[in-house]
Amino acid sequence: MIFSWGQLEYTQKFMNDYPDAQIVDNPVRFTVFFHFQQLVHMDISDNIGIFSGFGMRNIGLISDERLPENYNTLDPGYFNAKIIRRTYTLGLPIALKLGSFKNNFYFYGGAEIEWAFHSKEKWWPNLDRSGTKTKTRDWWPKNINTWLPSYFVGIQFPGGTNIKFRYYNHDFLNHAFGNTNATNRNDVVSDLTKYTKSSMVYVSLSYQINTVKALHGEFEDY
Repeated sequence: MIFSWGQLEYTQKFMNDYPDAQIVDNPVRFTVFFHFQQLVHMDISDNIGIFSGFGMRNIGLISDERLPENYNTLDPGYFNAKIIRRTYTLGLPIALKLGSFKNNFYFYGGAEIEWAFHSKEKWWPNLDRSGTKTKTRDWWPKNINTWLPSYFVGIQFPGGTNIKFRYYNHDFLNHAFGNTNATNRNDVVSDLTKYTKSSMVYVSLSYQINTVKALHGEFEDY
């Protein structure tokens, strides 16, 4: 389960041109589908080790915004929009862990690089999810930055539960993407040149469903 949120900021030019535009809120986004991760651990002792592997995640941001109807005039009228932008990623982590491995209890921290390979943007013409929804999907998306580096820390508990905090140290959105001469609401929503910042963090709660120990070329459950 991933609980993600972030912060969007408009460029100074956009705020000067459209002074009534506003980022009203950045609500928490909750998702459970589709996430998986496979890790390989190397234990130097019972108390210190490293791990790496791969994982796939559904990550993204929600924003509630007040936006201009178009970019053709400096007095265009405004509308409200609830916008959800998400991407599926494939990630490669590496981390250091400290704790009691025989008890499957340890703290860890590391870094990861993720490749964004599919995106979806959907929005409603209100600050809730009422009204007609507009939705677009894209493989190899240009509206999301292709490579998303991050740092993370977490705790693995003996029963299998795992809690992790992740901070993305790079903008989530590609601020060079969009129609800078937007003539309708959909173009305004999809235009990302209006942002100067799109940071993201998340807290995840997961469960370790299977563990196998490699010993002298053989594998055994534990």
